[in-house]
Amino acid sequence: MSGSDLPAPVANVNELSNSLGKNTLEVDKKQSFIDRMDVAVTAFLQNAKSNVALRTPQAVESNFRIFRQWSAEKIGKPSDGEGQVHVTSQPEVDEAADEVKAMYSYFSEIEELVLRHSQQLKALNETEAGLALFFQQKGYQEKIEEISAMSIDIGKTFSENVKQRSAQLNTMEQFGEFIQTFKNKAIQDSMDTSKRQETSRIEFDAFAHKLSLLQRSVSLSGSTVLGKDLPPSLDLTPVEKEFEHAKGQFITSKTKYQNLSTAMIDKAVLLEMKRDVDYRLHLEKVWRLNHGE
Repeated sequence: MSGSDLPAPVANVNELSNSLGKNTLEVDKKQSFIDRMDVAVTAFLQNAKSNVALRTPQAVESNFRIFRQWSAEKIGKPSDGEGQVHVTSQPEVDEAADEVKAMYSYFSEIEELVLRHSQQLKALNETEAGLALFFQQKGYQEKIEEISAMSIDIGKTFSENVKQRSAQLNTMEQFGEFIQTFKNKAIQDSMDTSKRQETSRIEFDAFAHKLSLLQRSVSLSGSTVLGKDLPPSLDLTPVEKEFEHAKGQFITSKTKYQNLSTAMIDKAVLLEMKRDVDYRLHLEKVWRLNHGE
């Protein structure tokens, strides 16, 4: 394989996707997550409307029990036997986060090994450069011809070793610089996104739970405004105002959570594709070096 046969490094996720033919699968993953979110949120909010029509303590308590069970369950678990949709079911996001963590671990390990290897090569070169200088200087000063000839030859051999190893050292240092930059910038950025996404998931869950509690309070109070689009001029009771405010927080946190989740999926895809292209190019240089090319 020659360097000209490899695709040039690219940074755009769509270009990467098209160049490697992986776009369709990853778009499906993101769309699957978005579709599930839409269904879950719609189901969540429609529970409020359905309870207005029923508005009995039994119906409200049953709905509250389901939401309380939902809020306590693990993220990513399928819907329960009663058909309750889990708002933050996120297998695609969990998979993306796991891929990023695994990649960070991989490049952390190889970064340490390559750095150690480069340091050892550099130390060996410095030592042999000193030996080359010593033997050649002393060889030319030596009065005994055989010792002089051998000393000069040994010095030249060490000098040639240093020259050849310098090319290897240069390749390994470039390899290490790529690994360090890729890990500390691209992968770390995705790790940071994963943390923000997890925080937004917790916030979204919290607002959903708060909304379900207020839904229970408003329903039991006999309110007729639950689940309706309200005019700004309508006078609301304190609990109704709190419910409307919580509903706004719920929608806002849903948008934040969804945006960070889809960004997490996109970044995992971009990292994997850059690894396929850019990392492979650097790896090929090391492979050529080890095979004497």
